[in-house]
Amino acid sequence: MLAGHGCAMLNNLNLPGENVVAPTIVYQGAQLVQAPSQRKLAAYYCPDLVQSPFGLKGGSAVICQGFFGPRPSPLEMEVGFDLTFRVKNPNKIPLPLGDVLTAVTAFPGATNQRLGAACVHLCAPGQSGCTPSANANSCQASSHDVRSLSDFETAAANLIISKGVAAAMGQPLTFTAPNVSAASEIDVVVRFSFGPEPLLGMLRQLAFQSVHELEAGRPISYTIPFNVEGTVWFDAGSFGRIAVGYGPVGGTFVLPVQELIPRQGVASALTAAAPATAAMPAAPAPAAAAPAAAAPAAPPRAVPAAAPPGAAPPAAAPPAAAPPPRAR
Repeated sequence: MLAGHGCAMLNNLNLPGENVVAPTIVYQGAQLVQAPSQRKLAAYYCPDLVQSPFGLKGGSAVICQGFFGPRPSPLEMEVGFDLTFRVKNPNKIPLPLGDVLTAVTAFPGATNQRLGAACVHLCAPGQSGCTPSANANSCQASSHDVRSLSDFETAAANLIISKGVAAAMGQPLTFTAPNVSAASEIDVVVRFSFGPEPLLGMLRQLAFQSVHELEAGRPISYTIPFNVEGTVWFDAGSFGRIAVGYGPVGGTFVLPVQELIPRQGVASALTAAAPATAAMPAAPAPAAAAPAAAAPAAPPRAVPAAAPPGAAPPAAAPPAAAPPPRAR
């Protein structure tokens, strides 16, 4: 968990008759809510990476479809995730959220790292035609204490895409600003998805490293480390806007999530950014087995009777069955 920090100029507004302080934000973690199955991951990359043993054009596609089924479309490969924040408002006035800036770096520290940023502009309750379209002032702060959208000018287009905001687990996603009542706290969930094409380009390198698994018809898995950071703006009315930053904090997504079904509401039990659990102590090595007893002497084999002249020779015994494959 990571608490946010407020904009210095609005961290403590000494206004006549009122003292407005910045809310606190505690990052709770990231959860996967949509991901392709293991079969779809293998079916998507196998035709590009596995060579046809016969050198025929399109031969790898036929082989891969036999192993994993038809190749899915990029839209079927979408990966969605929720970011959860606990927001506490210590003031005597309610504070609705205004903008949410989120920047995600996938594969940080690697040569193929990718940065994506998204600004979600939230609408006032009851506003008709609400859309998340940001304007020139959205996700921009005058203070250097917090991050602005302009700080992520190198972000790849459509690497992350906003899907909506909800004020509590299980509530429907909208782009209406959640309201944090006076002297209260709520959990706010913001959903994003990785753009299919940018993400698939990054995963292709991981799939190439697993080409031998694909050639053998075995499914593969992917680990996506990430860092997340950003800023949340609150609308304090005549008091102005209050910006509170969060992050950077790291996590890991592991694909696939078998048969994880995308949901309209905010609900998922898979925590992607949970801290790593301590490794279990290794089990003691089993005691050496006692020497095997000598096998009993085989009974004498009967000598087959001689076949009559001109008779066909007896059929050879079938070969012994191969032992079952050992578990890997």
